[in-house]
Amino acid sequence: MQPVLPAPSWNRADDLIFVSSIFPIDAQGNVVHTGSFSPYVGESEMAAQARGVMETLKRVLAGAGTSLERMLKAEVYLKYPSDFYEFKLIWKEYFPTDPPVRTTACVGEDHIIPGVLLNLNGVALAGDSTWKREVIHVDDVPDPMDAEWIPQAIKAGPFVFPANVPATDFKTGVPVGKLPVYPYYGSDAEMQTHYILQNMEKVLSAAGSDLKQAVKCQFHETNFTNFHDVDGVWGQYTHPIPPPRSSMAMRELLVPGAVFVPNVFFIAPNGDFKKEETRKGIRWHPVDVRKVNFTPGVLAGDWFFTAGQAALPGYAKSDRDTKAEDVFVITPRSLPHYWSDIEVQTEFTMVLLGEQLEANGYTLADIADARIYLAFARRDYRGFERAWRRIFEGVGTMPSMSLIPSNDEENRGGVMVGDSLLIVEIDLIMKHRA
Repeated sequence: MQPVLPAPSWNRADDLIFVSSIFPIDAQGNVVHTGSFSPYVGESEMAAQARGVMETLKRVLAGAGTSLERMLKAEVYLKYPSDFYEFKLIWKEYFPTDPPVRTTACVGEDHIIPGVLLNLNGVALAGDSTWKREVIHVDDVPDPMDAEWIPQAIKAGPFVFPANVPATDFKTGVPVGKLPVYPYYGSDAEMQTHYILQNMEKVLSAAGSDLKQAVKCQFHETNFTNFHDVDGVWGQYTHPIPPPRSSMAMRELLVPGAVFVPNVFFIAPNGDFKKEETRKGIRWHPVDVRKVNFTPGVLAGDWFFTAGQAALPGYAKSDRDTKAEDVFVITPRSLPHYWSDIEVQTEFTMVLLGEQLEANGYTLADIADARIYLAFARRDYRGFERAWRRIFEGVGTMPSMSLIPSNDEENRGGVMVGDSLLIVEIDLIMKHRA
């Protein structure tokens, strides 16, 4: 429906419909703009673009045989946090009751279409699904409904989708952190992570799940200097099988002072549907070699969830003389203009993921949804698309796709290594096709 991504507008896997990133463009590819005669009068630019996105979402869901009323989760990537209120007004128009949960973050100037203020991707319940869509609410957990117009969580079949929000009580901003009179006592990142996870655990319990049942996660962080503290707390709550994960930079979050928000969902295990780790097809394990808390692959029934992967054939050892060329797949630094880093890294990353898929009995055709994080989205998107189309040539089907620019608060590349040498990370969900 939108001639932007090398992907279908939607893809079905079991009872779920995965919706590819939607941009505020019309059928001819033009950016939607307000019809107001003045930027200070009438409908705002954000409202016009949000309405365009929601109208496209409605058409995509109808084409998939479902509807807005069956949406489970959305992710929205804004240009600026100051536009959120205008976005929320339109969101409430299209979801006047029982809205889906949502993750919202801000990516600054990095959308691949100039003038675009947001994009949106999501997950919906198929129109013919017998799964029940259940809204979860717990009284003693901060309620995001008034501030964000989203519930605390939605359960559908064996999956639980929580609201992914920063550490806030929606009244006083961020209610936890170091005291000004004791600036060296504690860690804001640790305190915020504890706050988020302790509240999320209560909501999950009401849905028949818990934090150890996470099957897919992305960390959204404004500065990677906080990663170690966040990851350490995360490991305490999700041990012994932390979920597959990407750790990606975001320019800003909606709450001033917030440094972290997890974009995560869970299963409510039953007799036929349980979470289990698989180490098949991996070259190294992050817990073993780097002491970071994520798992490269998790199985749950016929579903297979992989961690975000980048062009890392091995891992950086503690030798301070280790060269980038020995760790990352990059083109020769002395010949920077003959090859394309983004194409080389995209293709090699899919080699690594392909090894996991094959070892666990999956193929490229089984990929239900792909999340693509680009550290330099405008610069590299064209090359990424060329490589992606080559990878899927002859496969016969392509997954839905979310395209997410990733840069931190200081405009540094968002893949978590120094010197911006890794510029793409790919995060997959698989389901055996019937």
